[in-house]
Amino acid sequence: MTETSLRPVTKGRLTSEASVSSCSMKGNGYCPRPLEKTAFLSRKWTLSIIVTVGNFGSLRFNDLLRRMDGMTQKMLSERLQELGKHGLVERRAFAEKPPRVEYSLTRNGQKVRKAVLPLLKLAETQAFDRSL
Repeated sequence: MTETSLRPVTKGRLTSEASVSSCSMKGNGYCPRPLEKTAFLSRKWTLSIIVTVGNFGSLRFNDLLRRMDGMTQKMLSERLQELGKHGLVERRAFAEKPPRVEYSLTRNGQKVRKAVLPLLKLAETQAFDRSL
């Protein structure tokens, strides 16, 4: 198994397939430790940016900003830089006048978007509202 794959846990121990790293989780289920590496995804606006850029294939900065109601330029710039650093968003600058920059998802960004869509669909069904 690769380091980022799910690691089954049985009776407080990782199965032999996942002996690469230890998990302190007790009981049955999957070790949540790999999620620690993706904590940046829980920052405000991050998943919305991934889904929005993925919806359009590529977007210019101001187009993306207009679609992110209530987001500031500074916040969008910071999130795009962070997503670029983690290899989820690609920034392409074109040598034109005026200069043009477009943002698109990398393959890993597309994988994250695909993984988030079921959660988005669940949220749309208002399944969470019933518990409030």
